[in-house]
Formats: sequence, C-alpha cells, structure tokens
Amino acid sequence: MKNNAWLIEVDQSNFDRDVLERSSDVPVLVDFWAPWCAPCRALGPVLEKLQREMVDRFVLAKIDSDKNPELSREFQVRSIPAVKLFVDGEVEDEFTGALPEQAIRQFLDRAIPSPLDRLAQQAGILADQGAWDKAGELFSQVLEQNPHHVLGLFGMIRVLLNQQRSEEAAKYFARLPMKTAESQEGKLLRARIAFSGSSQNKDNLEELQEKVAIAPGNVAARLNLGHAMVRHERYAEGMEQFLEALRREKNSQESPARKALLQVFDLLGQGHPLVAEYRPKLSAILFS
Repeated sequence: MKNNAWLIEVDQSNFDRDVLERSSDVPVLVDFWAPWCAPCRALGPVLEKLQREMVDRFVLAKIDSDKNPELSREFQVRSIPAVKLFVDGEVEDEFTGALPEQAIRQFLDRAIPSPLDRLAQQAGILADQGAWDKAGELFSQVLEQNPHHVLGLFGMIRVLLNQQRSEEAAKYFARLPMKTAESQEGKLLRARIAFSGSSQNKDNLEELQEKVAIAPGNVAARLNLGHAMVRHERYAEGMEQFLEALRREKNSQESPARKALLQVFDLLGQGHPLVAEYRPKLSAILFS
C-alpha cells in the first residue's frame, strides 16, 4: 500500500505520532489486519474506498497485527479484522469482522459526523440554549447545501414552531422521507405542527369554555377548546373535550376528535401516564 496523508501504514515506532497525536486533529480509523486473513483482505478495499470518498473526515491507518503484537495486546485485539476509531488519543468506537459496506457507512456516519452534520449539531445546541434566531441561520445554511438533510429539517421545523410559523414548518416537514416522518421524533413534530396550526387567534379559554357550556352538543366548539387546552399544556382537560366530541360524532373512526387524540398521544410519547390512561378510553368509544 502506498502511503498518503490520509491512508497510512502504522507500526510500533510511529503509532503515538500518527494515531494518538494526530487523532487530536482528525479522527483516525485503525484497521488491525494480517496478510493471511481472508476477511481482512475483503474488508481492506472497502475501508480504503470509503476513506477516499470521505477524505477529509478521517485518516485510515493500517496495522499488521502479526508484526505489531504489542499494539494488538495493548488495544485488546482478540480477532481480526478489528477496526478501532481513535479521537483525542482514545478509542471512541470500534467493530470486528468484515462488515458489509452499508453497515460500515452507517458506523462512520454515526461515529464521524460530516461537516453538514456538525453544523446541524452546532445549530441544535444553540436551539437547546434558546438562541432560536442564530440556530435558524445555521439550519438554513445546512439546508442550502442539502435541502433534504434530516437533522437540518428537524432543526428548522423546531425553530419555526418556536417562532409560531407553523405553515412554514409544515412545508419543511413535507420534505422528510416517509420513514423519517413516521419515526417517533417525526410524529412528535407533526403533532406540534397540528396543534400550532389550529390556533387562529390568541386563546381565550374562558370564552371557549362558555361556548361549550352554552351549546354542549357543538362538536366544533369542543374541538376548539380541546386544542386550546393542549396548547396551554392542560392535556387531560383537552383530551376530555376530544373524547366528548368523539362521543357525539357519527363517524368516529374518521373524526377530527380521534385524530386530535392520537396527535396528543404522539406529543406526549407512548410512555406517558396520560397516554396509558386515555388510550383505553378512546378504544372504549370506538369499539362500543
């Protein structure tokens, strides 16, 4: 193998410099292998191909385990091929065996974020700190370079919902792949969009409650009150309104009240005590 700056052969003499020290600047992926090892010979070209594709993301260092038994013992290499990712002088992640290319890609994407992933992660930290405008600027930069970047889309949706721009959030949500949209985080964001979008004006709970009191059979009034309660994080009261609206609707399977209840379940998460309490109530109405 011909060395270059990103694909190198390492032994005991240069390990500290080329792996431990260099991993402070860029991740170093170390491949422990041996010439007699058939799985090693299968894995090596795959790692080299991926390194060429991701040239600025990591250094690939090859170590002949037979010629460097001290390194193999130090890093507990019990079988080969053994691949270890070094970051800041420590083993950050690893795998053993000749994994399929797709599995290795997933390993690298998880362990070594791309520049866009890092930018999206930086934006996410700003969002968690409440710096929504700055976070939105960074998420915009991510999506300018890749309009379908999942972390960028999730982040931009969060920003827009925080800024009460639910219609724009819905447009970004529509870009998500179907599988991603149906993930737990996708369902949560869809529910937040739905409840944010249902607010026409600033909620006046007393007025909404009065309308229901005057006309208890007014399903639309109950739905409006239920949505307002959820927006005010009064989830149990909101779900009670949805249940009552559901009892009064003819086609309960397709009703807006049923849909609203399912969205609250997504919003709270399936492990929430209120979901455990209200899901049987919903089933009792639907199948009575």
